[in-house]
Amino acid sequence: SKLVKEQLSQAQLFTRGYEDGLGFEYVIFYNDDEKRTVCLFQGGPYLQGVPGFLHGGAIATMIDATVGMCAAIPGGIVMTANLNINFK
Repeated sequence: SKLVKEQLSQAQLFTRGYEDGLGFEYVIFYNDDEKRTVCLFQGGPYLQGVPGFLHGGAIATMIDATVGMCAAIPGGIVMTANLNINFK
């Protein structure tokens, strides 16, 4: 709906990237016909855990943001109640 899109455009998400590109850089595409969301994400150097590897928390954040956007566009405002991820 128009209200949801307006609210999402004004959201203060901590995942919005640093202007110099050192944090989160991403774009989320939503296909209404297919009910499908795709996120293209490039993690900057400030998101490393072990040098050379993206921090698991950054990965979890992008999964949460992408799934949340997929749910919010057709259904309104949503929030994560629980998120559990096992990394190997």
